[in-house]
Amino acid sequence: METTKKEPAKMAKTLGFIGIGLCALCCALPIVGIIGSAGILSTISLYADHAALVFLILSAAFLAVWFYRKRHVSRSCSTDCSCQDANDTKPPIK
Repeated sequence: METTKKEPAKMAKTLGFIGIGLCALCCALPIVGIIGSAGILSTISLYADHAALVFLILSAAFLAVWFYRKRHVSRSCSTDCSCQDANDTKPPIK
């Protein structure tokens, strides 16, 4: 008869320890998540810093090409100069 009386107490003790463990996980997981995500974000930013330099150089090159093309637009007429005004005395720009 003693085994039946001790078994519910052992089960309650086991469930109590499981409850304590789950409560500890509930409190610790947000802290672990914050620490882990901060580590992951710092690792990503380390690699992104090197990539940012490459993208900065590429964007400067594209900006220079765009600016060059914008400044050196062909301002000449077609080969027959039909777009030149009759009163315009300047020769067509080639």
